Amino acid sequence: MTFEHPKLLLLLPIALVLLALQVLGDMRRRRAGAAFGQARLIDALVTFDAGPRRAVKGALRVLAVLLVIVAVARPRYGRGTKVIPAADVTAMVVLDLSKSMYAQDILPSRLERARSDVLRMIKTLPRVRWGAVAFAGEAIAFPPTSDAPEAVAFIGAHDPAEMPGGTAIARALEMARRQVTPEGAQPRPEARRKTVIVLVTDGEDLEGDPIAVARQAFNEGIKIHVVAVGSRAPQPIPDIDPATGKSKGYIHDEDGSLVTTELSPQAEDQLKSIALETKGKFVHAEDGSTGIATIEAELKSMIAAEGTERVETLFADVFAIPLGIALALLVLDTLLGEAPLRRRRAYAR
Repeated sequence: MTFEHPKLLLLLPIALVLLALQVLGDMRRRRAGAAFGQARLIDALVTFDAGPRRAVKGALRVLAVLLVIVAVARPRYGRGTKVIPAADVTAMVVLDLSKSMYAQDILPSRLERARSDVLRMIKTLPRVRWGAVAFAGEAIAFPPTSDAPEAVAFIGAHDPAEMPGGTAIARALEMARRQVTPEGAQPRPEARRKTVIVLVTDGEDLEGDPIAVARQAFNEGIKIHVVAVGSRAPQPIPDIDPATGKSKGYIHDEDGSLVTTELSPQAEDQLKSIALETKGKFVHAEDGSTGIATIEAELKSMIAAEGTERVETLFADVFAIPLGIALALLVLDTLLGEAPLRRRRAYAR
C-alpha cells in the first residue's frame, strides 16, 4: 500500500485535536453539573446517562476524520506493470553521391567506405529512427522509420552513376529538415536533444546556402553533424562503368586533362560552419578512416542521456473505501441520538 500524496498524512493529528476538544467538552459538562448541585441528587433527576453515547458519537467523528484524511492522501496498491520505452531519437543520414565520392584516397573508395561505416552505425543503433537523403546535383529522401533494414536498403540502392552532377548540400539538408519537421509543424522543446542530421560529403555547395539551412534547422531543434571524407590533396576520380560497376580509368575533361577532387579550404570552412551553426560536430577523415565512428559515439551518448526503457508499476486507487466508511460513520453519528427513543404509553381513562 502506498499513497499518491503521502504528505497529506501529516494532517492526521487534526483527529487528535478533535478528540482533545471532545474530552475537554465532557470535562466542562461534568464541572457544570457539579456546580449545579450534588451528583447523587442530579443523577436522581436524570432519566438516562448520555455519557457513553456521547463517547461513541465522538469516537465515530474522530474515526471519520481520520478516514477522510487517509482518503485525500489517495491510498493505492500495485496491480501490474507496464514497459515505458526509451525516448525517441531520430537521425537523418545525408550521403553525398557525387562522382567525386569514387575517389580512392580512402579505400576501397570514399563512397564505399562511408556507406559501409554508415550502415554499420545504423545496425549498431537500432533504437534510433533512421531516415536518409541521397544527393548530388539533386536529392532524394527516405523518411525516418524504426525499420532499420528499410533505411539500410535505401542507402545501398543508389549510386553516383544514376545521380545528376553537382553537390547540392543546401538542397539535401533542406530535404532532410523537412523530413523531421513537416511544413507547418511546431518544433517540440525537447527536440533539440533528439533529432540530428549526419551529413557525409567531400565537397562544397557552390549553388545554395547550406549555412542558412543549418541555422533554420537549429531553430527547429535539429543538430547537424558533418563528416568530411575528402582529402585535402588532389585526387583523381575513377571513371566507373554504370553497367559493370568497374573502373574504366580516370575521368578527364574535354581538353583531356585529368579531373581531380580535393577538400578545399573554402569547402572545409563551409562544412565547419554548418556544424557550428547547430552546435554539432565536425569530423574530417584521417588515417584512412571516415570519422563516422565519432558520430556513432555521439549518438550513443545521446541515447544514454535519454535513458533506456523502464518498467513502471500500475496502481489501483482505493481512496473510495476509506471515504465511503467515513461517510457511513457520519451517517451513523447523525442517526445515533444521545438518548434512546421512548415509546409513548397509552393511559387508560
